[in-house]
Amino acid sequence: MFSMFSNFWTPVLPIAEIGSAPVAVQLAGEPVVLFRDSSGKIAALLDRCPHRSVPLSLGRVTEEGCLECPYHGWQFASDGACTRVPLNDVKPAQLSKLSAIGFPTRIFAGLVWVFTGNASIPDLELPPSLLEPGDRYVIHHEIWNVHWTRAIENSLDYLHIPFVHRNSFGGWLNGVAQTDAIAQIQVHPTSTGMVVANRITTVPSGIELEWRQPNCVVVKFDLVDIPVRSHLFAVPVNEQQIRFVQVILPSPGVDRANFDFEAFIAPALEDRDMIESQKGEVPNTTDECNVPTDEPSLRFRRWYYRTVKDQGTNMSAHAANYRNLVGDSSLS
Repeated sequence: MFSMFSNFWTPVLPIAEIGSAPVAVQLAGEPVVLFRDSSGKIAALLDRCPHRSVPLSLGRVTEEGCLECPYHGWQFASDGACTRVPLNDVKPAQLSKLSAIGFPTRIFAGLVWVFTGNASIPDLELPPSLLEPGDRYVIHHEIWNVHWTRAIENSLDYLHIPFVHRNSFGGWLNGVAQTDAIAQIQVHPTSTGMVVANRITTVPSGIELEWRQPNCVVVKFDLVDIPVRSHLFAVPVNEQQIRFVQVILPSPGVDRANFDFEAFIAPALEDRDMIESQKGEVPNTTDECNVPTDEPSLRFRRWYYRTVKDQGTNMSAHAANYRNLVGDSSLS
C-alpha cells in the first residue's frame, strides 16, 4: 500500500475542509476517506469497506462518530475498528476481524497530516515555522498534472526564477541573468534533508531553500527586514498528479483577511505550466546534462532513487547512511 510514497508523513487537506460529512481524497494512488469522530478528531481510513469494497466516503458519520458504510450499514470507529454489523449476530471476537484499514493522523499548521504506511510510526518533525497556531496560516491548494518529484525539484531550483517568473517577482533577476554574474549555490545536508543557500555575485541578498524529506520545501527570505516563510508541499495523488499545497506564515500583525494573494501565492503557480510539460518522475542523475548549479536537484534525485524507488531500503531521515546519500557532491 502507498508503494509510490510509503512510510512518510504528509499533509493532505486543510482541516477547515473536513466538516460533518466524510471527505474522499486520493493519496499516493490509494483511496482515503477523512472524517471527524464524535469528539471532532479527524480520522483517516482506507476508502474501501472490507465487506464489499464500497467507498466508505459515500456513507455518513453517525451520532456516535462512526463512519457507516452506505451498502449494508457496517460501522467503523476512527481507528478502523468495526463496531456494528446490522442484522447479524456478530460476536466481539468476530468484529475484531472485520476492521477497515486506518491510518495515523496529526493536526499541524491548519492541515491534517496522514502517515502512509504500517511501519513503526516516526515523530512528525516540522520546522518551527509550521508550529504556530493553525489560524495563523494562509493555505492554498490545487491539483497539478505532474509527478511529485518534479515539483520538489523545481522548488529547489533557484535559477529558473529569472525566466519562469520574469513577469512577476523574478523580473529584476532576468536582467542580472543577461550579464556575466555567476550563481553561488551552497548545499548543507541536515538530518531531515538539506538547506540550499542561493546567491548571485552581483546581488546583495539571496534566498534560502530548505528541503525537508520527503515532499516539502521551505522558502526563506526577508522582506524589508521581516522574515517570510513559504512552505511548498507536493502531495502525491497518483503517479501523474499532485496536490500542490502552499502554506504561508504571514508576518506578525498581518491579518489573513488582508493577505496579498497575488504577491505571495500566485507567482508560485507560474511554475505549473513548466513542470506539467515534464513527463513522469525525475530521471536518474545520468540521464540528462548537468552543471554545478544543479547540485540540489542531483542530491534530491539520488535520494529518491536510492530510497523511495527502492522499497526494500526505504529509510527514515535518521538512518545511519542518510547523510551520505544526500551529502554526495558528485555531479555524475
